[in-house]
Amino acid sequence: MMSKIGEVLQFVRENSWRSILARLNARDTDPLIQFIKYGICGIGSLTLTTAIFYCISRWGPFPALVSSGVSDEVRALHVTYNNIIAFFFGNIFAYVTNSLWVFTPGRHHRVLEFIYFSTVSSVGFAIGLLAGPPLIRMYGISTLSAQLLLIVSSTLVNFVCRKFFVFKG
Repeated sequence: MMSKIGEVLQFVRENSWRSILARLNARDTDPLIQFIKYGICGIGSLTLTTAIFYCISRWGPFPALVSSGVSDEVRALHVTYNNIIAFFFGNIFAYVTNSLWVFTPGRHHRVLEFIYFSTVSSVGFAIGLLAGPPLIRMYGISTLSAQLLLIVSSTLVNFVCRKFFVFKG
């Protein structure tokens, strides 16, 4: 793994921005580069999802911030609702960016590919969602901590499943 990182860093040092961007945009790239691209798309999806989650939690019908004055029980329920709503938009963003830039589509028909992609996303999302709200209810952890648990667990499950089961590679 360290040698792969070293190779990537050497490539970056020895090449122009044009060459670096060409390699980033290539479909048949090193798995480490692919994971970096996946991370960039993930940051975009996370930013969109978090913005939607925050807006709903702050100004929407389901207040979920600690400062909203609702009990931990209600806050935990609202975190679940708001995450489900935000997940829908983040999943679409992630699918589009991953299929256009990171992975090679074509292992399945486009509709099936989206269904499999969404199923994988839902599993990762559910694992994270099963951790956060119960910890809010039982221990009163912050909404931010619950969101971080969701993000970490989703990322790990999603990359492996998308790479090996949804897309060609």
